[in-house]
Amino acid sequence: MNLRCLLVLAFAGACGIVPLSGRAADPLRLENAIARALASNPTIAAEQAQLQAVQAKAQREALPTPYTVGGELDNIVGTGALSGFTSAETTLRIGRVLELGGKRQARQALGAAEVSQQQNQADAARIQIASRTAARFIEVVAGQRRLAYAQERVTQAERTRREVAAWVAAARNPESDLRAAEIAVAEAELDRQHAEHELLSARMTLASSWGSFEPDFETAVGAFDALPAIEPFERLVARLATTPEQRANLLEAETIAARRRVAQAAAKPDLNVSLGVRRLEALDDQGLVLSVSMPLGSRVRSAYSVTEADAQLAALHLRRDAQRFERHQELFERYQELNHARVEAETLRASMIPKAEQALAFTRRGFEAGRFSFVALAQSQKTLFELRERSTEAAARYHTMLVEVERLTAVAQDTAP
Repeated sequence: MNLRCLLVLAFAGACGIVPLSGRAADPLRLENAIARALASNPTIAAEQAQLQAVQAKAQREALPTPYTVGGELDNIVGTGALSGFTSAETTLRIGRVLELGGKRQARQALGAAEVSQQQNQADAARIQIASRTAARFIEVVAGQRRLAYAQERVTQAERTRREVAAWVAAARNPESDLRAAEIAVAEAELDRQHAEHELLSARMTLASSWGSFEPDFETAVGAFDALPAIEPFERLVARLATTPEQRANLLEAETIAARRRVAQAAAKPDLNVSLGVRRLEALDDQGLVLSVSMPLGSRVRSAYSVTEADAQLAALHLRRDAQRFERHQELFERYQELNHARVEAETLRASMIPKAEQALAFTRRGFEAGRFSFVALAQSQKTLFELRERSTEAAARYHTMLVEVERLTAVAQDTAP
């Protein structure tokens, strides 16, 4: 399984590439499972919808201040000389707030920063979905392997029971051996049923990755026995600084800095200017009316906002440093687990399982010749199947840890098509 393809497929999902719909009879492969999850998972659709919302907000905030139209009607329905409309003063005006200090440019920069921040969050969600789907796919493949071993164990137990029954009938073995063989068959059957249930759950979980309530595939196919090589730890550590998580911190810092510029621009008060025409009924004349106003106290409010942004930036930098240490330690732990799983899987396959198979063959020949007891044969069978199960778990753990390492060290250039 080439897990590096996860990020390429994540980018493909962002570009709207829809995978071919699989049929139940077709074997499911890793790349198809990830592509289906990226195309159908509601989380990715939600992030894209949120991105559209942020883009709309940025476009709205980038608009200039609107014009206002209004009017006034003074000196009407009063008393004496002001009764009726003979002394009325009617004013029609159009006005607008004139922004000073680069406020609109600051808002545009803030909107662009928020859009980039949300885009990075959508990219991170795709990587998360791809990694999670890959881990679920690995569990299905491992479950299929466990079920195959469990079924083989049932077959072996049934064969041994028949042989023991024949020897007991021939008065060669005691009746207790037959009871023990029957117990071994029952235990093997229970293990097979457990493996079936575990595989069914794994299949259901994988199908939920693309929004399906039922598995729509028969088998999952992958190079389970192949253990891809891992890069040196130092190279993986170097990639931590450019992961989407670290990029999210940088984009958050840019967003806070943009808010700070908005706050700084607010220190310079705006001018509220309106121009209109006033008609005086008493004189049967009209004239222009100019109004200018300016709010007070802008500098104080701006200073508080700037202080708030500075404190947020300081907190963000400290959290980023703490996060960097945590990710380094997490990567180290995963890397150690990865190497241990590889050593364990290779040792089991190359040395321990072949020896267990030889021991079982030797013991079975001895049992059939009457030199070994049923207990020795049962122990040899148990040892072999336990080692096979252990090998499956080690391989599954290796592939799962590899997915985790790829997720922790995913960088922007990995998503290039």
